[in-house]
Amino acid sequence: MIGARAARVLGGLLLAVVALLLLPAAPASAHAVLVSSDPADGSRLEQAPAAVRLTFDEGIALPPAATTVLSSTGARVDAGRARLEGRTVVVPLEAAVPEGVYTVAYRVVSADSHVVSGSLRFGVRRDAQAVEGPVSLGSPLDPALGAAIGAGYLGAALGVGAPAAAAVLWPAVQRRRRVLRLAQAGLLVLALATLADLLLRGPRASGGGWAGVLRVEDLGYTVTSPAGAVLLVRLLLVGALAGLSLARAPRPRIAGVLGVGVLTTIALLGHATDGAASLLVPAAVVHLAAMALWLGGLVVLVTAVLPRVRRAPAAGVRLLRRWSLVAYTCVAVLVVTGEVQAFPTVVPLDALWSTGYGVLLLAKLGLLVLVLVLAAAAQRVVAGARVPPRARLCRTAVVEVAGLVAILAVTGALSTTATAAETYGPAVTRTVAAGSDRLVVQVDRTRRGPAVIRVRALDAGGRPIRLRSLEGALGTEGVAALDVAFRRDGDGWRSTGAGLPIAGEWTLTLQTEVSTTAGTAAAVSWPVW
Repeated sequence: MIGARAARVLGGLLLAVVALLLLPAAPASAHAVLVSSDPADGSRLEQAPAAVRLTFDEGIALPPAATTVLSSTGARVDAGRARLEGRTVVVPLEAAVPEGVYTVAYRVVSADSHVVSGSLRFGVRRDAQAVEGPVSLGSPLDPALGAAIGAGYLGAALGVGAPAAAAVLWPAVQRRRRVLRLAQAGLLVLALATLADLLLRGPRASGGGWAGVLRVEDLGYTVTSPAGAVLLVRLLLVGALAGLSLARAPRPRIAGVLGVGVLTTIALLGHATDGAASLLVPAAVVHLAAMALWLGGLVVLVTAVLPRVRRAPAAGVRLLRRWSLVAYTCVAVLVVTGEVQAFPTVVPLDALWSTGYGVLLLAKLGLLVLVLVLAAAAQRVVAGARVPPRARLCRTAVVEVAGLVAILAVTGALSTTATAAETYGPAVTRTVAAGSDRLVVQVDRTRRGPAVIRVRALDAGGRPIRLRSLEGALGTEGVAALDVAFRRDGDGWRSTGAGLPIAGEWTLTLQTEVSTTAGTAAAVSWPVW
């Protein structure tokens, strides 16, 4: 049995550890973005470089086996392990790289613990076509990690939310065997989900697949990373809560501190660290607490409280009305904190329905509305009857629980998906007058980082014009004009070396030459996210 003094000391130490983990998270930013590379994507070189250099806009971590350089025949030409020089990944190449086209594939971990992957191509004495737009290498472990995160949410709801709801609303059932076993099962699920997270993060970051789950190198990378430290602290917190539960020593203050610590570790590994973490992490903790109390309370209601309605109808009605007030308070908190968290992750509004993250978020909102409709129906039953029909309330509550579990599953998928604000950047086409002709400018993506730009010239009748030359420069407020080199591409021109390192309104200034005596200038602008 844990003594009162020892429990207080343990709770204080664990809370201090969580606080220390939270402090470095405050300046964390969104997913890292590749802002430049040497060689540039799609470039042709007369001589192979000694190394490939990839520069990102923020600090990153480099997991094991994170980069490869392959020829078009599949032969590797990278020599030794890649290394980090500040924000730049340096991939050394073999001494004699033969003529050919090469693909550089990379995986890095950004400050928010999410994996950023992509690829680029260059040619040695050969033309190389750029990799247009971001290319996600993906991982077969993504669904498994999402499932583990979703299971962690469910475990937190049962292991933290259920006993909290019982203690606050229904103290008479708090120490019943059914409630204790429910909490213990939730803590077991949370512990197993955390262990799965520990095993999956390393091989997912390095692209090792299922074969890397038990590889010591990948596990070592995870354990020594900030995310690994958070997961280890969560295991300690869950173990302490399990000890209190098995000892049947409620100690509500200590259990409350440990429960908040568990929810904080969950928030630290989500999108709450994308941006203003000092605001978003507390909002995420409150959001998780409301979710855990609502779902955990519903399960306790079904398993331990509703059976009492049959024995004492009048007392049961009072219990149900008290639960309704708490449930609707949880809903209000979920809506407010959800808005606080969603606002910086869905920018602009178009990203809500044009990105995978936005579609998942809409699905989550749809499920929440459905659950609220069911909750409102149950509330009408309680309010309109002296003795509410127990069977109908049980069915409604069970469906509510199923809806909330579905919401947790979607939330798990959201946790492993890049936010809408981090992936939104659709292709744009701009048409601008150039003397009596027109220039059609196509940009493959409007995200920060490298972009492919195509330019075609048309006469007044819409017929293609063959330009003798094309020169360009890109600029935005606070950034000096960057030269853009164009190469002929069929009837038009193409540039694969353009870099857009920061968000803002960018302007491309073009100098065209139709003949030796006719030249015009034009400029087009577009937003970069």
